[in-house]
Amino acid sequence: MKLKQQKNVTALYCRYSKDEDYHSGNSMSIRHQKAMLETYANERGFLPTEFYVDDGFTGTNYERPAFKRMIADVENATVGTVIVKDLSRLGREYLQTGYYTEIYFPQNDIRCIAINDGFDSDIGENEFAPFRNIINEWYAKDISKKIKSALRTKALKGDCTSGMPPYGYSKDEHDRTRLVPNDKAPYVQMMFQMALEGKSCWEIANKLQELKLLIPRAENLVRNGNADSPTFPKYQYSWQKSTIKGILTNPVYTGKTVSHKHEVKSFKDKRIIEHSEEDWIVVENTHEPLVSESDFETVKARISVKTRDKTTNPDNIFRGIVYCPDCGKRHGFSKRKCDKNSKGAYRCATMVKYGKDYCSNHYITFEQLYEVVLSDVRRHAALAEQDFDKYVAVLSKASDTNKNAEKSSLIREADKAKKRISELDILLQKLYEDKVFGIISEERFLSMSNSMENELSELKARVKQISDYVSENEKNSANASAFAKLVEQYIGISELDYELVHMLIDKIYIHEREVIDGKSHIRIDICYRFIGNCSEDEPVTVIRRKS
Repeated sequence: MKLKQQKNVTALYCRYSKDEDYHSGNSMSIRHQKAMLETYANERGFLPTEFYVDDGFTGTNYERPAFKRMIADVENATVGTVIVKDLSRLGREYLQTGYYTEIYFPQNDIRCIAINDGFDSDIGENEFAPFRNIINEWYAKDISKKIKSALRTKALKGDCTSGMPPYGYSKDEHDRTRLVPNDKAPYVQMMFQMALEGKSCWEIANKLQELKLLIPRAENLVRNGNADSPTFPKYQYSWQKSTIKGILTNPVYTGKTVSHKHEVKSFKDKRIIEHSEEDWIVVENTHEPLVSESDFETVKARISVKTRDKTTNPDNIFRGIVYCPDCGKRHGFSKRKCDKNSKGAYRCATMVKYGKDYCSNHYITFEQLYEVVLSDVRRHAALAEQDFDKYVAVLSKASDTNKNAEKSSLIREADKAKKRISELDILLQKLYEDKVFGIISEERFLSMSNSMENELSELKARVKQISDYVSENEKNSANASAFAKLVEQYIGISELDYELVHMLIDKIYIHEREVIDGKSHIRIDICYRFIGNCSEDEPVTVIRRKS
């Protein structure tokens, strides 16, 4: 045994986790450990030696690079002795640490020494070692709880708890828990402006790539003086759609600090658990915003729409903003086979998918909708130019009236959905009892319960959507002046395009056709940005063309 140890390398293993700063200060630092192990090995003739160092790695996870390298050297018979400061350096999971000290090392003729614990496998069994491993695990569990508690306290205060600040922000030099805009903030504002104009995440990513802007990870490394880091990304200007979407949907840019989005399952299991949005910790007004709340919500709603790329469907300039007022679903767009001169038509997606028993057609051609929207934009632009102050006053009054009516309608819809949710909960309970008592089969139970669960999920999502919308409207009054300034520049406009439509309009509701005096009347409610629905009292009249 001793001859084998003299011929092989002595592994001096060091590990330090930043989590231990909460308890032990620098007493377990890598520098301190290396000095102790080197002195011990030299005084007792454990030569030659080689250091295996894992700096910044938790003891509850054994997927550490230096530890794995040491185990590989053990397998290759190049290591004869392993020396650590104490058993907690090997690990803080008592079963796994016990496996190495009690089974793995002895089977491979490895002498293991833990200096501070008085453990030496060559002297004989140490009955207290398993208890030390348990205590080390308890310590790790306690530290994990303390860190989680400290981070939660910071989050509730609105402190920034992330290591890497969001793109466009830096940590304040005088208070590292606060965010301040940096020189990349204008590019964040540019992203939101492009999204408001109808540009896709892919188009925004291409624009940033053209400007040779470093991606967030590369930017953070350069800002911290680590441009030469081996982890520096190879494609430093390659912006991805997912990165753009992450920025455009991050509420931090409205001046909020959002924490507790996710956490690890436990101090042993490092898998990430995503929290639902209602469990997030949100603190308002913690730093300077880069975008207004209304613009953020508009952008967030638009990029959530899953649509075809504009290059594959260029005619659909109203993509993602045409809705059915009855079921609340978006309209689908399709080409008209019966009329090759038409660019296409819009129909309620619910009716198309499930049939007329669930909703009606709410049909309108692209040309009809285009004509109505162009005319209404011209009307607003002309009114803004004629008498700006009067127009703003009229808009404010009309917007408030329509928003109140819309709010009442949405609250009624939410109440109806909540009632149905209660009914479904009772039905599911009754269904389960029928299965237990053998009234219905397992197959029938699964079929019916799955259907009810799906309906429950949709209803709950709709209730939350309505709740968020109503809360937002109560919080933000209509900004008529901002809309007037926006639309005034389009006086005399002759045609619409995708960017213009999406800059001015949030939603368009197509009501079902009504026949009055032989003419087809279709009411179209146009909800503009800042002001909502300010349609004229009379429904828009559209005379359907004959196919």
